[in-house]
Amino acid sequence: MKITTAIAFIVAGSLLATDPTAPYPVEYQRWTVTRTFIAGPDSTVAGFHHYYANEKAMVGFTTGKFPDGSVIVDERREVEQHGSSSLAGKRVSVAVMMKDSQRFASTGGWSFDIAMGDSETLSASAERKSACYSCHLKQKDRDFVYSSLRK
Repeated sequence: MKITTAIAFIVAGSLLATDPTAPYPVEYQRWTVTRTFIAGPDSTVAGFHHYYANEKAMVGFTTGKFPDGSVIVDERREVEQHGSSSLAGKRVSVAVMMKDSQRFASTGGWSFDIAMGDSETLSASAERKSACYSCHLKQKDRDFVYSSLRK
């Protein structure tokens, strides 16, 4: 019985190690805001974009090389007009990049995933993850990261 249990843990650990999904970063809004911008209404990604980085990702933003454990979040929100002011409204999505050189070796060491609306479940299709990687491949010299620190 003990050997069976040990084998079950080894198999489960192996499956987790190859899981192409990163965990949802529950506390990302407490991280450093690296940049915010508004994509216009004609854009396919219209809305406010708030970029967050955990401590490890901040190392990458300052050195150009992101260590394993770096997480970058692009939180997209609708734009709400209140008179002459534009405010961040309802959450549209949370796109997440997580660096793990071994788990995600086939995509430059990064996972690419997204949670829609208020969901905390990362659920991008394989096609969408591939499309994200293909686009970020253009930034290979910047460790696959488009964003930068605001000045």
